[in-house]
Amino acid sequence: MLKVYYANQLRDHKDLLVGILENDPNPDPFSQETILVQSIGMAQWLQMEIAQKMGISANIAFPFPTSFVWQQYRTLFPELPKENIFSPSSTVWRFMRLIPKLLSHPSLSPLARYLAEGDQLKLYQLATKIADIFDQYLVYRPQWLIHWEQGENQHILNAITQNSSLKIQAHAELENTIQWQGMLWNALIADIRQDTAEEIFHTSHRAYLQHRYFEKLANLSDLELQKLPKRVFVFGISSLPPSQLAVLKKLSEYITVHLFFTNPSQEYWGDQQDERMLEKLALKQQISSEEMQEYAKGNPLLAVWGKQGKEFFNLLEELEPLINEPRLFDDFTGKYSLLANVKRAILYNQPEFDETLNEHEIPSLQIHACHSKMREVEVLHNRLLAMFEQDPQLSPKDIIVMSPDIDSYAPYINAVFARFQRSDNRYIPFSLSDQKISHVDPVVASFLNLLSFKEKTFSVEEILDLLNVAAIRTKYQISEEQLLQLQEWITSVGIRAGLQQDNPSWQNYNSWENGIARLLLGTALKEENNPWQNVLGFDESYGLNADLTGNFAHFLENLTAWHMQLQTAHTAKQWQAMLLNLLTQFYSEEHEQIDSVLVLQHSIKAVMEPILQTEFNEPLATEIILQLFESRFHDTRSSLNFMVGHVNFCTLLPMRAIPFKVVCLLGMNEGEFPRQQMSNSFDLMQYAHQKGDRARRDDDRYLFLESLLSAQQVFYISYIGQSLTDNQEKLPSILVSQLLDYLSSQLSDSQVQQYLYRHPMTVFSPNNFIDGAISYDVEWLQAKHQPQAINDFSEPIARDFVDLPNEIELDDLISYVQDPVKFFFNRQLGIRFEQHEYAPEPHEVFELSKLDEYQLLNKLVEIKPCDHAQYIENTKLKGKLPHGYFGELATQDMNEKVHMLQIALADYLGKEKSLLEIDYPQGIRLPNGETHQIRVQGYIQNCFEQQQIVQWRVGRLRDKDLIRAWLNYLFLIVTQENNVPFRFYFFDKKVQCLRFTTLDKSQAADLIQIYLQDYFANFGQLTTALTSDLKGYFKTLSEGNENELDLALLEKCLNDSSNPYWYRVVVQTAVPDFNAIHQRTLRWFELMIRSQEIQ
Repeated sequence: MLKVYYANQLRDHKDLLVGILENDPNPDPFSQETILVQSIGMAQWLQMEIAQKMGISANIAFPFPTSFVWQQYRTLFPELPKENIFSPSSTVWRFMRLIPKLLSHPSLSPLARYLAEGDQLKLYQLATKIADIFDQYLVYRPQWLIHWEQGENQHILNAITQNSSLKIQAHAELENTIQWQGMLWNALIADIRQDTAEEIFHTSHRAYLQHRYFEKLANLSDLELQKLPKRVFVFGISSLPPSQLAVLKKLSEYITVHLFFTNPSQEYWGDQQDERMLEKLALKQQISSEEMQEYAKGNPLLAVWGKQGKEFFNLLEELEPLINEPRLFDDFTGKYSLLANVKRAILYNQPEFDETLNEHEIPSLQIHACHSKMREVEVLHNRLLAMFEQDPQLSPKDIIVMSPDIDSYAPYINAVFARFQRSDNRYIPFSLSDQKISHVDPVVASFLNLLSFKEKTFSVEEILDLLNVAAIRTKYQISEEQLLQLQEWITSVGIRAGLQQDNPSWQNYNSWENGIARLLLGTALKEENNPWQNVLGFDESYGLNADLTGNFAHFLENLTAWHMQLQTAHTAKQWQAMLLNLLTQFYSEEHEQIDSVLVLQHSIKAVMEPILQTEFNEPLATEIILQLFESRFHDTRSSLNFMVGHVNFCTLLPMRAIPFKVVCLLGMNEGEFPRQQMSNSFDLMQYAHQKGDRARRDDDRYLFLESLLSAQQVFYISYIGQSLTDNQEKLPSILVSQLLDYLSSQLSDSQVQQYLYRHPMTVFSPNNFIDGAISYDVEWLQAKHQPQAINDFSEPIARDFVDLPNEIELDDLISYVQDPVKFFFNRQLGIRFEQHEYAPEPHEVFELSKLDEYQLLNKLVEIKPCDHAQYIENTKLKGKLPHGYFGELATQDMNEKVHMLQIALADYLGKEKSLLEIDYPQGIRLPNGETHQIRVQGYIQNCFEQQQIVQWRVGRLRDKDLIRAWLNYLFLIVTQENNVPFRFYFFDKKVQCLRFTTLDKSQAADLIQIYLQDYFANFGQLTTALTSDLKGYFKTLSEGNENELDLALLEKCLNDSSNPYWYRVVVQTAVPDFNAIHQRTLRWFELMIRSQEIQ
C-alpha cells in the first residue's frame, strides 16, 4: 500500500517516521530498512535524529531515488549490469564514435558545421551534451525514444507543437532537430545491440524497462517476492520524475511505501498561478477576469516560489493512494513573530498575515546588505554572537549557513571564524562542507595541474606550486626548508621560464635545462673555473648540497618526460597506464596524504572504465582527459564535515531544507540566485514542458521557500547591497525583492525598515559601535571613542630627549637627509613599506633592468678590459643578459659606457684605495633649549693616494647621489686639516664630473649644525624637506624670488614623487606645512645647488 503523509514542518514528518519505526518494527531484525532521500545532508540529519529518539540508528540504507529504482530493476532482472548501459558516462563514447560517421547526412548539417575544424575536444563536448539530453529523455520522455525507434518522428513533433506557439521558421528547425536526434538514437541502439547480449540489451533498454518491470511484478514467484524490500520510506523529497513515482506506486501494491511530502499549505493550491502566468493566460483569453481574480486570491509567495512543489503535489494527488494519512500541519499557535506570521499566511494560503506582531529580542527575519563577501561573513559572525548572548539555549549545532556558491565564501569564512582561539569568548565552532574537492585537497589539485602541463610555459611559479604539495615533495626527499633554499637557487641561476635551452633562433639561458645544468655542474665545479661545455657552475650547489640538487633534477626530469607525453594523443588503455604511473612517479605512498592518492587511483580507473567497456579505441587528446577529470573532481564535494555539531556552512542545494533554529542564506544577490541554467538549443524538452519536469530556477525558488519554512526561530538573509567602489545601492535576488514587496504590502515602511540592515564597508568603522549597531570586535572599539578619525602627522611625538644617542653614524645622517620621511617611519615609528616577498619573474629576460645594468656596469668598470669578454659571456650563461639581438645591443651599449668611464678614471682604476675615517664631535642645541654633545663617526669611500676622494657611479646623477656627495664633502672640510680634493664621476649620455666650489670650515660647520639639529628634532616630530627633483625646483625658484613660497610648485614636486612614505603622510595630515618644508629645503640645499660644478 501507498501511504502519503502531509505536513508543513519536516520535524513533524521525522517524528512520524520515528514513531512508525518504534511502534511497527521490522519483524526481521536483519532486514534492512530503506529510506529514500535526495541529499547526504538529509540522510545524516535523519540518522542522528533517529539515534537520538531510539537510542540507536543501525541497518538503515539511505539510497537516492535513481539508484534505488535501478536496484529494484536488478533485483528482478539479475542479468542487468551494475551500471546501466544507457548511462551518459558510457553513451558519450559511443556518440564520439558514431557522430563523425553520420555527419554527411543533410539533417546533421548543424553538427557538421560545428565540427568542421575537426577538433576532437569540440566533438567530445558535443557528445557529452547529447548523451546528457538523451539521459533526460529516458527519464522524462521515454515515449519519444520509442517513437524514434519506430520511425514515428511526427508523433514527437505533434506532442511538442500542440502546446507551443513556434514560428514557421522555428517549426522547420525543430523538425530537423527531431530528425537528426532520431538518427543518433537509432544509431546508438544499433551500436549497443552489436556488442551487448540480446537478453541484457532487451532488459536494459530503459524506454521499455519500466513496462517489463511492471509485468514482472504482476507475476512474482514467492522467492522473488521475498527479495523485495519489506517497506520503503520516501523522506524529504519535494520532486520526483513521474517515471520514478510510477515505480513507487506500482511497488506499493506489494509492499508498504510511506511517502512524506512537506506541503507548505494545508489548503488546496494545486491550481494556483503566479501573477505573470495569470497575465499570460488572460492575454491569450484562456481565463476570464473573474477567474483571474479567483486564482489570485492565494498567498503570493506560495504562487511565485512554489511551482515545483505544486507540480509534485498534483502528481501525488493523481496517484490516488490507498491510504491518505491524517495531515499534520503546525499553525504556529502562540507565535506572532514576523517569520511565524509569514509562515502562517502560507499555511492557510492567504494573501495577508495576522496583524499581531510580537518579536522577541532577536528579530525573526533579518535582511542584511553589505559591501563584499568578506563583510557578509564578518556581519554574520557578529550577529551569531548576539544571538548566542540573547538566547542561552541556542547552540552552534542549531544554525545552518547556506550559499549558492560556498567555494567563493570559503576563504572568508575561514578568515573570520578561524581567527579566534577556543579560549576567546568570540570563538564559534564551525564546519565547511560541499567545497569542490579540487579546491580543498592539494593532491587532487596538483594532479589536475599535472594534467594541464601540455600548454604550460614552465614558469618558476608553476614548478614550485607542485613542490609545495607535501606528497610530491616527500617523494623527491625535499624538505620545506630545502624548498626555500631551492627558491633562492632558482633565482640565482637565472631560471625564469621555458623548458628547453635550444630554440630555433636563440639560446634560452633562462630555461630550466640551463639552470639545472648549472646546479649539477656546480656540485663539482665552481664559477671561478669558468664555463665547461657552455655551462657555468653554480657555487651554492657545491659539496654537501649535491643531494638536494640531484633530487630536484630527478623531479624536473620526470616532469619533462611527462610534458612530452602530453603532447600526443593516446588510447584510453595507454592513458590509464600513464596516469597510474604518474601517481607512482610523483606521489609518496608513505605520506599522510596517501588517502588522497588512493582517491586518485580509484578515480583513474572509474573514468577510464566506461571508455574501455565501450571499446572506444581511438587516441584521446590531452584536453579531453583533463576535462574528464576536471568534471569528476569539480562535481565531487567534501560532505564529510556536514552535521558534526558545529555551525554548518554548506551549499544551498535542493531538498536540503533541514529544520534548524537559525537558517542563514549568504550571497542572495541579483542575477546569482535563482541560479542561471544555460539550456541547449537542441533540448526538445524545453519546447514542451510537462508536469514533473525539473528546471534549475524553479528548484531554487522552491528551495528558498523550503529554507524559510525550515527556519524555526530566525531566517537570516545576506547579500551584497552596496558597491565597494562608489557605494551605490545594489539590488538583492529577485526572491528577496519579492519577499520585501510582500512585507511592504502588509507592514508600514517603518516596520519593514526594522528588519533591514545596511552595514558600513569596513569592520573598523565607528558606525559599527553606535546607534544600536552590533559588533564584538573589541580590537576596533577605540574607533568609537576617537575624537577624530586620524592623528595628524604634524603632531609631535612624546619623547624624552635624555634618551638621545651620543654617537651617530655618518651614513645614518646621510640617509636622513636623503629621505627624512622614510627615515622617520623606519627609525622613529618602526614602519617599513618595502616588500621582500619571493616573486619569481614569469618570463625570459628581454631587457636589462636598471638595477642589473648598474651592477654589470659597475663590475665591468672595475675589471681589466681584457677580462670584459669573459665576464659578459659568463653573465650571458647566467641568464642575466637579454636573448638574441637584444643581448647584443645591450652588450654593445654597456661596452661603450664602460670604455668612456674607464678613460675618465684611468688614473684611479686598479690603484690602491682606502676608507677615510671621520670623527666629528659637535654640540647640538635641542628644541627644548638644552645642548647635546654628540660625535659623528663613519668612513668616506675611495680615498686614493695624495689624500684625494674620487667616487663614481655608472649611471646618471640622482638627487640621493648628489646629497651623499655633498655631505661627504662637508665632513671632509670640517675634519681634515688640509684641503682634500673631491670628485664624483657619473654617466649621463657622456661621462661628467661633479665638484663643489671651495667652502670655509665655518660655512661647512654651520650647515652640518643645521642637519644635525633637524636630525634630532626628527626624533620628536616629523621634519622634512623636498629631496627629489631639486635641480628643477631651484631652477624654477631662481626665475622668481627664492625666499617666497611657490605653494603650487612645492605641492606638485612632493606629490609627483614616488615615495610611498610621503603618500602616507599626505593622507593622514590635514594640511601639510608647506612653508616649513620650503624653508627647510632652502636651508639644506640652496648652498649645495649653488656650489656644485658639473664638467
